[in-house]
Amino acid sequence: MRKANSSAFGRFASRKINAKICAFLLMLSLVFPAAALSSPGDPLTWRDSTWDYRSEDSVDLNTEINPWKLGGVASLTLIAYGAAYWLILEKGWWGEKGHSFRFENDFEYALNLDKFGHFAAGVVIGEAFYEGYRWAGASEFQSYLFAGLTALATHIAIDIKDGYAPKWGFSIFDVLSGGLGGFFPMAERYVPVFKYIDLKWSYWINSNAYYNSQHNASDGIFTDDYVNQTFWLSVKPYRMLPEAARKYYPSWLAFAVGLSIDEKVFTREPHPRREVYLAFDYDLEAFRPQSRLARMIVRALNYIKFPAPTIQVYPKFHWYLLYPIKF
Repeated sequence: MRKANSSAFGRFASRKINAKICAFLLMLSLVFPAAALSSPGDPLTWRDSTWDYRSEDSVDLNTEINPWKLGGVASLTLIAYGAAYWLILEKGWWGEKGHSFRFENDFEYALNLDKFGHFAAGVVIGEAFYEGYRWAGASEFQSYLFAGLTALATHIAIDIKDGYAPKWGFSIFDVLSGGLGGFFPMAERYVPVFKYIDLKWSYWINSNAYYNSQHNASDGIFTDDYVNQTFWLSVKPYRMLPEAARKYYPSWLAFAVGLSIDEKVFTREPHPRREVYLAFDYDLEAFRPQSRLARMIVRALNYIKFPAPTIQVYPKFHWYLLYPIKF
């Protein structure tokens, strides 16, 4: 009986591997013909026109602050922050009795992957408030600046509250991480090197280690589930190639390096480790959006690392067909 089960498992594993190989070959058959079919006469993408690919069309936007629109931004902010408190923050210690204010820098928590999480949260806040301030009539530079300051102020306020937590404290490094994230959109606009890279995030529940462990949040908060999160640095070779060579390479194909942690961080097993991944990636901004609304949507989606063939290179070697989905 045991031998039969082993044989059945072997056949299943073999079919699973064959399916992965077939899917991988199919992907390659789609990618490289697309590169070969591209023509040197193809129109440039909106990102190829100039290095400041976040530049806006001035005719689409007002240049004078509208008090009513600014009031609308403030109202939406109150609603969004109230929803965040009710859905996330209240599930943590915030509903419990605190104690006197203290400072604490949690360098050991989640092998410091939480600092990437704070940075990503700052990016989301910065992008959202940039669009809000720009819509209200602030100039491009003012919108980026005020959005970054808003993200910084938000993280300061959250960490001040954390400073009174029973088990946490005010972390200056958490604040700095979130504040830097808030100014990341501004850096993308004004620092040329950022036309070659993107920062991305992926999340898929492959392990329940965090939710099954004891932690400060009563039911667990997905933003702290770092076992199932991966933070990526995506590089776009197409942007680096000479213009004559670009016709041989698909403009949307990028490569990413990812960082995550294993579940030992929350199962309390010895020697928890970081995990390093190499993956194919998609540069969504290469698909030639023309309107400002389309650019805004694509820019937001481009912060997400969509499933793609991936190799784990540390602490062990493994490959996945559509990481972060592990099967």
